[in-house]
Amino acid sequence: MKSKLLEIANWKLCSIRRSAMKQLPILEFSVLVCLLLPPLIYGQTLKVDVNLVNVFATVKDDRGNFITDLSKEDFRVYDDDQLQDVRVFEKQDKVESSIGLLVDTSGSMIDIIPYVRRGVRDFTRALPKNDDFFLVSFGTTVKLLHTSKQPLKHLEESLAGLRAWGTSSLYDGLLYSMEKIEKSDHPRKALIAFTDGNDNGSTIRHDRVVQEIQESAVLVYFVAIGSAVLVDSHTLESLSDISGGRTLYVPKQDAIAPVLEEVRTELGRQYYIGYYVPRRAGFHHIRIEVPGRDVKIRAKTGYSGG
Repeated sequence: MKSKLLEIANWKLCSIRRSAMKQLPILEFSVLVCLLLPPLIYGQTLKVDVNLVNVFATVKDDRGNFITDLSKEDFRVYDDDQLQDVRVFEKQDKVESSIGLLVDTSGSMIDIIPYVRRGVRDFTRALPKNDDFFLVSFGTTVKLLHTSKQPLKHLEESLAGLRAWGTSSLYDGLLYSMEKIEKSDHPRKALIAFTDGNDNGSTIRHDRVVQEIQESAVLVYFVAIGSAVLVDSHTLESLSDISGGRTLYVPKQDAIAPVLEEVRTELGRQYYIGYYVPRRAGFHHIRIEVPGRDVKIRAKTGYSGG
């Protein structure tokens, strides 16, 4: 009985510690505000309503090589053209990730799914042990097939069970996966969707997906199998661009695995940048610069406040 009580006590203590660690950026800001403001008169209420804006930035040189030696002082971050004070900064692969893998199972994917199976298998095996992931299929319906909390055998069974038929409900799959991944405690959240065509079966509209991406910090990547002419390149690129992710075109099926490795490498080379702003409604533009360096920066272009 004593050992059981001790186990429960330890579990609660760990939960409290984890909760405290998650709140550290907010607590740090709150303490700073209290130190800077004058004492309150009795009966007054101090209300500080702020947002922590998180941005993941990929920085490359003109040859496409990752630049990973930048410090916080090298960056200039603007929110609606106002220079911001960067309060959160991490680089390299020090940030834990939650990743959603979305597989188009419409009828046209029948010859492609075997290569997707192989790519997903290799990708998940190479993930750092503290990262988590889940697997979703979107065809005529959207299904959650696997999470990293389940045994590896279950993943193999889920991949083996992928069958191509019916329509493609890409938007429904994205919305479902965004709602799921937002529940993760990991700072970096990314969705990687495999598709060879257009959405022709979703119950929600394109503008709803755009809104959800703008209101979240989720990176969206598309692995588009086939040429940009055959897939809806405009839609895919617009959705990935506003999130800070990108669309990668795979002309040949056997190139899926290398492209996935490219995405995994990119996620591990990003800079994690955070700053605080007052909570405001409407859309707000983000601009990131590295003065004095000839670099190309890809990051989320803005966010919707509320």
